Amino acid sequence: MEIRLCQDKDEWNQYLSASARPAFLQSWEWGEFQRAVGHEPVRLRVSEGGQVAGQLQGFRHKLGLGQAYFYVPMVGNREQGTGNDVLEYIKQQGYTFIRIEPQSELRITNYELRIIPNRQPQHTLILDLNRSARQLLSAMHSKTRYNIHLAERRGVVVREEKNAAVFWRLNQKTVQRDQFRSHPRAYYAKMLELETVYQLIAEYQGQPIATNILIHFGDTLTYLHGASGQTQREAMAPYLLQWRGMELARRLGCTKYDLWGVAPQSQPSAENCFHNYCWDANHKWGGITRFKAGFGGEPVVYGQAVDVVLQPWKYRMYRFMYRMYEYSVFSVFVFFVLL
Repeated sequence: MEIRLCQDKDEWNQYLSASARPAFLQSWEWGEFQRAVGHEPVRLRVSEGGQVAGQLQGFRHKLGLGQAYFYVPMVGNREQGTGNDVLEYIKQQGYTFIRIEPQSELRITNYELRIIPNRQPQHTLILDLNRSARQLLSAMHSKTRYNIHLAERRGVVVREEKNAAVFWRLNQKTVQRDQFRSHPRAYYAKMLELETVYQLIAEYQGQPIATNILIHFGDTLTYLHGASGQTQREAMAPYLLQWRGMELARRLGCTKYDLWGVAPQSQPSAENCFHNYCWDANHKWGGITRFKAGFGGEPVVYGQAVDVVLQPWKYRMYRFMYRMYEYSVFSVFVFFVLL
C-alpha cells in the first residue's frame, strides 16, 4: 500500500466525481480556497496494487504551542481509503487529533473516538432537478410558489454577478437582524474568486435587496450563503433567488440542488411542521428551515462528527484549555450582564 500527496487537480477531481456523493468540500477548488484563507490543504491518495483505493482532503488547523489538528469535512466511504492506515500516516505527521465529518458512519477501529458537534450542516434538503420547471414548482408548497410569482410580478430582477461589496453590505444587515455568526469580509471575497462559485443578486426598484452565493461541483449546485436587507421584504426576493438558483443549476447540467442546512427532523406537531417536514420548534434554525422546506426536496442526514484521538494526553490538554476558554468567555459575559 502506498499513501502519497496528490498534486494533480484533474486526477483528484476525476476520482472524486465518480463518488456516490461528490462533496464540494473535498474538491480541489475548495482546498485552494481554504489555502487562501489560512488553512493548508493536504490531499492524500491511497493506492494498492497499482489501483487507487481512496483519497481524502484535510486541512491543517493550528492549536498553538506547535500543535495542530487535521480537519476532514464531508468525506465519503470511497474517499476514506483504507481507514486505519491513513490515520496512522496522519498521526506520523505530528497531529494531535483528526476531526472528521463523514457523509455516513465511519469505519474506524483501534483509536479513541470523541463525538463532537458537526461544523458543517448535518441535515439538509436536496431537490431532484430531473423534472420540468412546472413539475418543480408543483412540488413546492403553494405559499412558496405564490411568493416566487409575487416577486416576479413586483418587478424583482435577479442577475448573476460576483460582487463582494454587495454581499458584505447585505450580510451585515442579516447578521444584525438574525444574530448569527459571520465569516470576515475577506473570506467571502476569496470565495467569490473561485470559478466554481456563483453569486445571484436580486434588485428591486434598482437597488440590491438580497443575494445568494452558490457553489458547483459534480452534479450538484449548493446554496451556500444568503443575505438580505431590512427593507422591501414584501418583495419576496429570497424566494425568487432560490428559483433562479435552480434554473442556474439546470443550465450548468446539475441534477441536484442542495439547500445546505436545515434543523434535524423530529416528531410532527402543528407548530413546527411545514410542507411535510417537521423539526424542533426551539431549534435556532427554525426560521430558515421553514423557508427551505417550502421548496420541497429529499431530507439527507450525514454522519456524526468525531475527533479521532491520536495523542491522548495532548488531546486531553486541548480539551481542558478549550473548556477554560469557554468558561472565561461565559464569565465575562455574565459579569457585564450583571453590571
